[in-house]
Amino acid sequence: MAGAPFELSIFSAMGCLQPGLLVSADLAKPQLRIRPTYSSLLAISLVTSLACVRAEREPPPSPPELHETSPTTVSELCAEPLRAWAVLGEGGAIVASTRGACLGRIEHPEDGSLWHFVAQLQAQHAPRPSWELHTWLDADGHPRHAEFRTPELVTRFAWRDGALVVRRLGDQLAIEDAADLWVTPSHAVYLRELMLRLGVGGDAAGMRQRGFVPERDAITEVALSLERLDHDHAQAHTGASVLGLDGADAGLGGLRISMVLANDAPIYRPLPDDSLAPFLPASPRPSYPTPDGLELVPIEMPGERGQPTLAGELVLAAGEAPARGRPAVLFLGGAGPQDRHGLVPDSPVDIGSHEIQDMLAAAGFAVLRFDDRGVGDSGIGDDPTPGFSALVEDGRRALATLAAQPQVDPRRILIVGHGEGALVASILAAEGTRARGRNHRVAGLVMLAAPGRNLRELVYDEIRASLAGRREGEIRTAVGRAQRVHDAALAGEDLPASSEGARRWMVEAFAEDPLARLAKVRAPILALQGAKDFQVSPERDFERIRAHVERHGADGSAAELLPELDHLFKPEPGVSTPGHYADLRRHVDAALLERVTSWAVQIAG
Repeated sequence: MAGAPFELSIFSAMGCLQPGLLVSADLAKPQLRIRPTYSSLLAISLVTSLACVRAEREPPPSPPELHETSPTTVSELCAEPLRAWAVLGEGGAIVASTRGACLGRIEHPEDGSLWHFVAQLQAQHAPRPSWELHTWLDADGHPRHAEFRTPELVTRFAWRDGALVVRRLGDQLAIEDAADLWVTPSHAVYLRELMLRLGVGGDAAGMRQRGFVPERDAITEVALSLERLDHDHAQAHTGASVLGLDGADAGLGGLRISMVLANDAPIYRPLPDDSLAPFLPASPRPSYPTPDGLELVPIEMPGERGQPTLAGELVLAAGEAPARGRPAVLFLGGAGPQDRHGLVPDSPVDIGSHEIQDMLAAAGFAVLRFDDRGVGDSGIGDDPTPGFSALVEDGRRALATLAAQPQVDPRRILIVGHGEGALVASILAAEGTRARGRNHRVAGLVMLAAPGRNLRELVYDEIRASLAGRREGEIRTAVGRAQRVHDAALAGEDLPASSEGARRWMVEAFAEDPLARLAKVRAPILALQGAKDFQVSPERDFERIRAHVERHGADGSAAELLPELDHLFKPEPGVSTPGHYADLRRHVDAALLERVTSWAVQIAG
């Protein structure tokens, strides 16, 4: 065969024979240095054939499991645009949207550099979010702080020494073993995507993620089984839900939630959204929603001799006026500044007065309510530090104004007072008023959480209740400090600058005897008290009032202790505290509203 050419097949990259591709070599050329024999060519052919068979039987190496790939970093997540999904209802209709974005990096005084993420849920066509969660992550992707906001409530979270500390309305709860626990409200798809991409809860089996659901104060655990579908797509299974995922080619750190199915029905899909809704306030502010069927008539009560002009409104049932004058109610609020509706300025507290007032107006009463001095549209007058007698005079002017209204029958006026306002109401109820040239007695008096002792003693009880759970020495110190201020005020001595403005009120209010005032009332009395009240004692105040009403009250009088209600006559399932007053989810008890209204109708309607 010397000098004769022979043919070799060209092999593919896998070592497989490619038919029809031949190359000739002249074995006589010395530079090739090939001296094949027939047997050597056969051996080459057999080896090559075996390599081809093995390659056809062995699949290409599979990509690693998704949970074994590298997660992304917090800084990379923060560089990405807003993400949004539609929340789908029946038939695939959009009922809400859920979205989230990174707001950048901040410097925290205790935890250094943190990355600020925010997620929102907003009902379709709603003007503001239903909830909003702010989460601050450290550089390793661990949550350090969070704040869950709703229009009614704010809950704050902090991770400390492996525990999650939950603070809400003055209460605190510590959850141990919470290093990997995230705050995950309902529909928080953005948070779930962040947790996936950061590898939260990853282990050899997949991912097990723990979340604290603030709407229910419950801890949930989600087990995710990740599965690649092709080069770029994957899915995660958890119970009856399936998450469709894009970006699998980049591994765990590149995943994006493209759809969520529950029982084979889509419940989320991406939205082309590029903006967050205006943020909810860090401290909720209550507002008064005007109910249907009521008419609000502005009332102005000019002052004399340096008194302020008081602004208020007459609340009437809309529609045709009755043939004769309506029965009427004057409402007097409790201690501290508040507007005509019972909203405390610059605070999240809604006392709930408007719920009582509106119910009475809907029952046919003309209800007069007004802003306290220096609140809302009421002036402050020449004296910026009025005493208790000035507050009584404001109520006296309001009663005369109500009796003079053409819609009102001055013989059928009731006075409703709450807290300190109940003491003022008892003074006015004993006096009566003058209208249209005649003196008129009031038709009835409603006392809500009325003091039955000197107000000074109530102040000490309030201090003790507000410090419940503190050390006894700390409580005694606080009470002793208040007693020294009161003693100095009554003795005309110097007071701390912070107390000087209340000097006249202390001197005048501490001189009042609530039971002596009540003894002068000849009208029927309804006295109501919440059993969970820590400001006015059911034992030391209400029992005295109850005994007086039962022995000396006019026909139709009654006194009732209402279980599970606090000083605001709102249901209190636990222990009432000042912080709970800021819970805007609570409302005045429906049974209380019905009791006041039915009694008022019976007496004056």
